[in-house]
Amino acid sequence: MIGRRRTGEVAIRDALAQEDGNAIVEFVVLSAALLIPCLYLVLTLGNVQAAVFAADTISRDVARIHATERVPQRASERAARHTEMVLEDHGLSQQDVATISCSEDPCATPGGSVTAQVRIAVPVPGLGPILGDTGPVAVGASHVVQVDQYRAGN
Repeated sequence: MIGRRRTGEVAIRDALAQEDGNAIVEFVVLSAALLIPCLYLVLTLGNVQAAVFAADTISRDVARIHATERVPQRASERAARHTEMVLEDHGLSQQDVATISCSEDPCATPGGSVTAQVRIAVPVPGLGPILGDTGPVAVGASHVVQVDQYRAGN
C-alpha cells in the first residue's frame, strides 16, 4: 500500500508539472476577454460625454447669439459657424442640431426671450457601417435667454 501511495503521489506531481506555463496563457486570454469590452465601454461613454458637453455649449451660446445680435441673418450665420466649431472641437460629425424659438419677432426684441434646443445623435464606435453616422443614443440640451429689456437702440 505504501508503494501504491508513492506511485499515486508521483503521478499527481507529474500531472501538476505538466501544467507549467498555462497560468500565463489563461491570464492573457482572460485579460483580453475583459479588457476589450471595458475599453469599448470607455470609448462609448467618452463619445456620449463629448456630445453632452457640445450640446450644452451650443444651446447656451446660440441662444445668447440670437438674443444679442440685432440682424437676424447675421445671428443665424454666427450661430451656424459657432455650432460647426463646437462639433468639430468635440469630434462630432457636422449636422444641424440647434432649433431656435423666439417669443418676439425679431429674436433680439427687448423684453423677449430666446430658446435654443439642441439634439445631437451620438455615433457608437465601430458600428458606423451598421448604424450609419448617427447611433442609437441622442443627447440634448435647452437654454433660455432673456433679451435685455433696456438695451440701447433697436
